Amino acid sequence: MQKNINLFSNISFKNNQCVFIIRFMRFTTIIILCIFFFGNVAFAQKQSQIELLSAKYIKSDKNIKGGARRLIGNVKFKQDSTIMLCDSAYFYSDKNMFDAFSNVHLYKIGSSEVDVKSDFLRHHGNRKMAYFRKNVVLRDMQVVLYTDSLDYDINNDIGYYLYGAEIVDSATTLTSVKGHYYHHRNAIYFKDDVVINHNKDEYKLFTDTLKYNTINKTAYFFGPTNMVNDSNNMYAEYGWYNTNNNKALFKQNALYTNPTQSIEADSLFMDRTIEFGIAYSNVIATDSVEQFVITGNYMEVRKQMESIFVTDSAMVQSVLQGDTLFLHGDTILSVVDTVKLEIDSLQTDSIGTFRSFTAFHHVKIFKSNFQAKTDSLYFSMADSIIEFYGSPVLWAESSQITAAFIEGYIVDEVLERFKLYETGLIIAMQDSSHFNQIKGKEITGYFRNNDLYKIDVVKKSETIYFPTDDGEIIGINKANSVNVSIYMRDNEVQRIIYRNQPKSTMYPIGDLRPKEMVMKEFIWLDDQRPKKPEDIFIWE
Repeated sequence: MQKNINLFSNISFKNNQCVFIIRFMRFTTIIILCIFFFGNVAFAQKQSQIELLSAKYIKSDKNIKGGARRLIGNVKFKQDSTIMLCDSAYFYSDKNMFDAFSNVHLYKIGSSEVDVKSDFLRHHGNRKMAYFRKNVVLRDMQVVLYTDSLDYDINNDIGYYLYGAEIVDSATTLTSVKGHYYHHRNAIYFKDDVVINHNKDEYKLFTDTLKYNTINKTAYFFGPTNMVNDSNNMYAEYGWYNTNNNKALFKQNALYTNPTQSIEADSLFMDRTIEFGIAYSNVIATDSVEQFVITGNYMEVRKQMESIFVTDSAMVQSVLQGDTLFLHGDTILSVVDTVKLEIDSLQTDSIGTFRSFTAFHHVKIFKSNFQAKTDSLYFSMADSIIEFYGSPVLWAESSQITAAFIEGYIVDEVLERFKLYETGLIIAMQDSSHFNQIKGKEITGYFRNNDLYKIDVVKKSETIYFPTDDGEIIGINKANSVNVSIYMRDNEVQRIIYRNQPKSTMYPIGDLRPKEMVMKEFIWLDDQRPKKPEDIFIWE
């Protein structure tokens, strides 16, 4: 038994030795691979020497700082494909570097089109880094960069500045405190106090962080940004602007403003050339002069809101005599129309501009004393007539108004009267079971202080109303006539004047069945009436 134990222990020890040997071999292999790899890298990165190609005068003196040679006149250096020229230089050949003075010029032979000039250059050949100072000008095929301090990685054609620079790209000038120039990426990154000036103050863009593509002329910004001109301002916290075609996309708290208008949205796209913009998601367009607000989730705008197309939860809010009207439709179009003015029914050469609104499908309106539902609607401020199409329904206080087509006339921001065409029907609730009804082929209703006080019916009128005595219904009056006028007070019929062959019958309250107390077109639509602004988005 003891032998077995010893034997097992020996075997275990030998296994540990094997594990150690295997791990040592692995470690040795890794070391060898690293030496091989980094040795190759070091070999690949073997430093080339700076060559002195020419100089008019060469002076060597132990008193010259650092043991440099003093080169004067038409000095020319070369390192690989890089050529460097200057008027004079200190050449430290043992350190593979030089300091160049006056008329410094660096350029590459071959693929790179970068060309740099300055008053001073310190060039480190081992690191292939060039440090330009004073009156630095970098040129490539796309842009020109001006600064007083530029550090340049010659191997990768990357430039850095930390103390301000100006970049000129055709009609666009870009400035910033810090920046990185990437020649092979055709990109420049700007940081701190970034300003784009386009077409000599046609507009300016201010931001803190920006990337500029020198090929497609697009500026990408990554922080709070304002783009302004004499009268307009665009703000966002992320987006891009193409200086070549004047197209832009502003995102994250995007906002457009001018002295009287504003548009805010999650995203704003614009084409400045054709004065066209598209706003996406949570859009709010405001006009402080015309006193309206249009909201939705998709909006197209032309020429400073002269034309507005909005859909997806589209809504217009307009202030009328201190009260707000809310209008919703699947789609809303608002345009500024130019019309000839008329004075005393005579057309003149005077020109006026007026805004119009058109709402398409599932249209609803809410105002504290007036509501409506219709398929489509048109309203022009030129004549202040609002037109309802497609089975419209209007509600005013306790009255319901329906017709095939309705016109409403607004005077001084108040609905003054309406006209019903092709079998209009007005229903006024007397109580929950009794409704006064007026029907005719053409009906005109008049408002006074927002109350319906007079109704004129022409061309085959019919009425059903319930006269009262001390608030109690005393009967049912059914009448018809060619024309009739109804006068109302506090939403109750006060007087009816029948004209042209009237026929009228008064029935005791219990003599008629319920269906005989209503006209055949009668339908009470109070459940479809918007009771609050949010209800305009509900369609039955």
